[in-house]
Amino acid sequence: MPEPGAGPAQQRIERDLHSADFDSGVRAGLWQQAVLRWPHLTAVVTAGDGRQLGLRIAVDDYPALAPGGRLWDLDRDVPLPPARWPAGGSAAQVFRPDWPNSTSPAPYIACDREGLAAHPNWADEHPGRAWNPRRTIAFYLRQIHHELRAAKLPQDQARSAG
Repeated sequence: MPEPGAGPAQQRIERDLHSADFDSGVRAGLWQQAVLRWPHLTAVVTAGDGRQLGLRIAVDDYPALAPGGRLWDLDRDVPLPPARWPAGGSAAQVFRPDWPNSTSPAPYIACDREGLAAHPNWADEHPGRAWNPRRTIAFYLRQIHHELRAAKLPQDQARSAG
């Protein structure tokens, strides 16, 4: 249920977090329930090795503006150091410490706000994977999970699927 007094973007993300589509990803083990502390959503997505990876996602102006994610250390509540980033499959192309810069790395994909800002052509070139205002946070998390399906996390990554 949307928080009283919340703006339209917050109301929409709260609705989407309680949708059957979002819950289906939780039930399938693709991600866990997420925590919203406006304007950020903290989510846990399952990698290909069954271990879990934290994401902190900016959701201000949602859904007009695409979510903006970054890998997150859930235990320390800070950005995840690159040494602990996923490897294998397409993970190295999507989770790049140099994208868009080393102080605020974002997933290099067509549904993330940084990618679309730098590559506005992606919306036309990758319509099935690009963000648009009809998408939901479940779509975004599915795209992240898709990129992690062949990934493995470093052994010091503490969380495992449960």
